[in-house]
Amino acid sequence: MYLLAHLLYTILIGFIILFHIESAPPYYGYNPPYRNPYRGFRWDYSSSYTRYRCFSGDSLIRLSNGEYKQIDQLQSGDELITSDQSKLISTEMIMMLDKQTSRDALFYTITTDSGHRISLTEYHLIPIIDSNGNENYFFAKHVEIGDYLVVLVNETLNYSPVIDIIIEMKKGYYAPLTLTGTLFVNNVLASCFANVHDHHLAQYFMAPFRSYYTFARFLSIDKPFHIHQTNGIHWAVDIMWLLGRYFEPDALLL
Repeated sequence: MYLLAHLLYTILIGFIILFHIESAPPYYGYNPPYRNPYRGFRWDYSSSYTRYRCFSGDSLIRLSNGEYKQIDQLQSGDELITSDQSKLISTEMIMMLDKQTSRDALFYTITTDSGHRISLTEYHLIPIIDSNGNENYFFAKHVEIGDYLVVLVNETLNYSPVIDIIIEMKKGYYAPLTLTGTLFVNNVLASCFANVHDHHLAQYFMAPFRSYYTFARFLSIDKPFHIHQTNGIHWAVDIMWLLGRYFEPDALLL
């Protein structure tokens, strides 16, 4: 009975996705905010590119109760802390978009003046604060010395400049998805999305999965997306990737 119900829910979300795609806002291409060309901002796609990846396996996630949890221990329904319009709010962990417990990956480890450190794969999005205090999302590989990141210090949001960036190999990577599309990793604010040019468009396209998650939780389904499935990219990502390639190919990093 449970499997039948879950199959019906899966079919339901398929229809939601199709109707949602039809109403998607037009995408006019990726126009990153102006950056001084002498700072070396350029596109140079790696031949070793793969579709997802995310945070390193040694990352700690800040929970709403003030405690920390190893990223590989996150459960569907965990309440995490994040930021919205310069305010700390609570969000929920939905599922792992991608995970590999033992595979090596190349990470950009970014350190701020405040002592915060975060490791992301090259095409993972992270917000950078401009001179007007606005958040602009860039790939981790395009973060530069002097860029300001959002960090959490003593329960207070702060902006701290990047002072060091190293590229290193680490074992294991995880891509948690939250209701808000953001979370604090090692007390640094980051997007849940990678390999897409626009964080907000990615969040828009994940709306059907947020709706399904909320509906399933209402029906007392504890793990709607089977969060502890085997290693690899979640089927939900494959669905959105295929639909994205058909409807909004310019929004993806192909």
